[in-house]
Amino acid sequence: MRAANQPQSSTAIESHRALQPVSRIFVALLSTLALLLVWRPTVVHGQEAEGRIVSVADSTLDQVKDSATTTHVVRAGETLWGIAALFYGDGHQWPALAKRNRIATSGPAPLQVGMRLSVPASPTVRGAKAAAMAAAPADSTVPSVALAKAGEGTLPPARPSGSLSAQTAGKRNAAAGAGAAKGRAPAAAAKAAAVAAIDTVTKATIETDTSRVNFQPQHSSELMMSRKGTRIGLVDLEAQEASRKSSEVETVFHRDLPDAAEAERRTRAVLRPNTPAPRQAEFDAAPFIVMQLELAKSGSILKRVGSPGSLESEYPQRAIKTDQIEVRPPAGVTYTVGQRLVAVTTPAAADKQSMIAIPTGIVEIVRVEAGKPVLAVLTRQSGRVEQGQRLLPSAGSSAPWLVVQKLAEPDVKTSVRWIDPHELQPTLQSFLMLAAGTTQGVKAGDEFGLYRSGSKEQPSQESLVATVRVVRSESGGSAAVITRQYQSDIGVGLAARRVAKAP
Repeated sequence: MRAANQPQSSTAIESHRALQPVSRIFVALLSTLALLLVWRPTVVHGQEAEGRIVSVADSTLDQVKDSATTTHVVRAGETLWGIAALFYGDGHQWPALAKRNRIATSGPAPLQVGMRLSVPASPTVRGAKAAAMAAAPADSTVPSVALAKAGEGTLPPARPSGSLSAQTAGKRNAAAGAGAAKGRAPAAAAKAAAVAAIDTVTKATIETDTSRVNFQPQHSSELMMSRKGTRIGLVDLEAQEASRKSSEVETVFHRDLPDAAEAERRTRAVLRPNTPAPRQAEFDAAPFIVMQLELAKSGSILKRVGSPGSLESEYPQRAIKTDQIEVRPPAGVTYTVGQRLVAVTTPAAADKQSMIAIPTGIVEIVRVEAGKPVLAVLTRQSGRVEQGQRLLPSAGSSAPWLVVQKLAEPDVKTSVRWIDPHELQPTLQSFLMLAAGTTQGVKAGDEFGLYRSGSKEQPSQESLVATVRVVRSESGGSAAVITRQYQSDIGVGLAARRVAKAP
């Protein structure tokens, strides 16, 4: 006997209802997974409202990298957008192009003329369609960096087409006049024929290989001289044309290339001769002979301006160049502004009536007023200038450096009269005094040789010790400076003979 159907309990019904949502979710997940396995998403290009570009999908980049590539040289006017449209078929691929070639897109001009880019081996679009895609972006939100043209604002102005000879065809140097043009007609015709004889291959070689061009003229061109002796250029236009070689293509530019001899002549024409100038400072520092009576009636240095010292001081004051000093004129003498005086020391007597005066400085009077000390400035200094030194009028000037005439035989024979006692070993540029002066015909510029006598066994054999040049000559003697030295021990008593005479 079958059991009667009993109604399900409430607990079982509630359990079945709870499992229904779970099964539905499980079925939905299985359906989604199946769709993902069957269907693959395509790349969609879009741009956000703020103008930011959505990046390219990784699958498209992998396809581009795996395909065959080539090199594209950037030309003037090209943009990232146009190159991407040409090789990728879509201008929106410009970020992929920039990333592939490591181009920084932060600046205003990412592309440069001549830049080499890695792109697919063949363009995706060609012809008018490629030009249209490159010129007209798909939307107005494309960044300006993608549309920046290569070389924009940086390219030099366009040069005229054609070779140099084509540009200068029919152009010649300006004629100096109608008469001169007639005289140059044969030379111009010969020049044109020589240029026309060069074949095309030689011209191309000269333009590309400058090492084969001879830049030296065939011969030197004479220069004409102005009345003042200044060289002002080549003789005329015909000489300029003749100085060119036949291998040079005639241009409108002046070509003046002298040879070595001509360059040397031009250099000597503009350089001043190397002639020594008179040396006034050497004259002012040269010793001279002064009479004792004249020395007793000379002026003297009182003190340096601004110093409390006096002549009775144990240590006399000294002055240096540009110092102001107070001076005392001799009795009955009035100094004038601008007058030059020489401060001297007298270390030795020349004879019973004269002294050797050594200049130590030159002073110039700058103020002469009644009731005030005379004021002077030390303008030149060659020794020690101090209180009590004598002041003598400065007379004479340095003789010009003349070309002396060498003598076959010495005509004036004298000896060294004095050397500076403060110099233990006189040498070049040292001063000394010769016994001969203007009375014997000695003048500034004469040259003397100093000789040492021979030994006791051979007294006639003399040796040259030094050569001196006379700087200052007076009746009692001449001051000379040592110019050449061959032996040491230059001293008083050496024989001196004039070996060169100033004109």
